[in-house]
Amino acid sequence: MARPPRIDFPDALYHVTSRGNGRQQIYWTDDDRQRFLGQLADGVDSAAIVLYAFAMLDNHFHLLARTPRANLSQFMQRLNSSYALYARFKHHRPGHQFQGRFQAKLVEDETYLRMLTRYIHLNPIKIAACRKLGRAARVRRLEAYAWSSYPGYVDAGKRLQFVCYDLLADYGRTLPEARRQYRAYVHACVLEDDAPILAAMAASRHVIGGETFVEQTERRLAIRRSGSEVDRDVDLPRTTVSIEQIDETVAAHYGVTATELGRCQACGGTAKFVAVELACRLTGMTQRAIGAHYGAISSAGVSNIRRRLRKGEYALSDVVAQLHKRIIPVSS
Repeated sequence: MARPPRIDFPDALYHVTSRGNGRQQIYWTDDDRQRFLGQLADGVDSAAIVLYAFAMLDNHFHLLARTPRANLSQFMQRLNSSYALYARFKHHRPGHQFQGRFQAKLVEDETYLRMLTRYIHLNPIKIAACRKLGRAARVRRLEAYAWSSYPGYVDAGKRLQFVCYDLLADYGRTLPEARRQYRAYVHACVLEDDAPILAAMAASRHVIGGETFVEQTERRLAIRRSGSEVDRDVDLPRTTVSIEQIDETVAAHYGVTATELGRCQACGGTAKFVAVELACRLTGMTQRAIGAHYGAISSAGVSNIRRRLRKGEYALSDVVAQLHKRIIPVSS
């Protein structure tokens, strides 16, 4: 059977899983888990990955990550290889530590991003060992579980520097309120399965999203598969452009200068928001570098602009699409 092709393009969002070889353990002690967390943090930073959620279980792990640089394979190869080398040395375990390639499904934004975050955070209490536990016992286990990003979502003192918590903005006007609401959102599925996300995950080997999104992506994959016994990774067409080209196009559309786009955060208005979005999509630069270019906006600030654009708060999606096509005329 041909292996599932890897879908790769800038700013893609993935649900990633990797299991121990033969479903065997990959973590044996808390020192192992701490070592993996350190390697995960290093990888996120060096590869400019946006990590929204993770969960580590004894024999596998989950990640929910966005790749501004279209570099998921490089990031995962480094992460799994570095941890495998550590495990071989530390526990004298020769051979493969992980079961084949990591699995990665392309995720449609917003609704599925939030649902997958909950799914990942609930994973530690959805295992066989917890099936006979009542609600109170499951909640206690969830709240005490240290090896996921959940604690940082509900407790300000447990935030991790390498995790992006921007999703909390959807749950309340203030961070304390958002944390309470997010905890309630997760607790709602402590006993019951989240049927919509499970159905979306089962609908395709390659994609998690709505019916139209899945169909469109599957068609693109079908066209680009090699047809060989071992299918090649699918590198969806992409073109990297300079941020100066972004500036020139946006400035001309709005009748401003490129210098105005790069001034302080308060300057530029909607033109700056459009430029930020296009730069994230097309330049291959990190959000930190893009924010610095457009007037010392933080990486979190760039994420917030993009999140609000996707939610339609600025009504700029048509302008973004129009200028995207002007910069790259041939649609990918």
